[in-house]
Amino acid sequence: MNRRLSEQRVRNTCRELVAERGRISGRQLRQVLKGRFGAVGKTARIFRIWREETGQGAVMAPQMIEAREMQERMVAAESRAAENLARAERAEFREQAHQDHWAMEVDRLRQAGLAQAGSAATIRGLQEQVLRLTAELNAARALLLAQRT
Repeated sequence: MNRRLSEQRVRNTCRELVAERGRISGRQLRQVLKGRFGAVGKTARIFRIWREETGQGAVMAPQMIEAREMQERMVAAESRAAENLARAERAEFREQAHQDHWAMEVDRLRQAGLAQAGSAATIRGLQEQVLRLTAELNAARALLLAQRT
C-alpha cells in the first residue's frame, strides 16, 4: 500500500495545527502526521510545506540575513561612493576653472606691469628732460637778469 501523504493532506494538517496551537514546529507536524496517517513523509518535503504554511520560509538563517544585509550595505556604499566620486569630480572641475581664471589674471597683471615698466622708463626720461630744460631756463633767466643790470 502506498503510504505517501498528499501535499493537500499535509497542508490541511499544518493549517489545523496552527489554528489550534498557534505556532508549531516541523517536528510536531511530523508527529501528528504519523499519528493520523501512519506516515511522516520525507523530511525535506514536509519541512518545505511547513515553512510555506507557517511563514517560516520568510525567516531566513542568520547567515542568509547577514549576507542580505551585507549586500544591501554594499549597494548603499557603492551608491555613496558614486555620489562622492561625482562630487569630487565637480570640485576638481571648479578648482581647475578657478586656477585657470587666476592664472590668466596674474598673466594679465604681469603684462600690464611690463607695459608700465616701459612707461616708467619713458616717464623717467621725460622727468630728466624737464629737469634739464628747467635748469637751462633758470640759466637763461639768470643771464637775462645779469645783462639787464
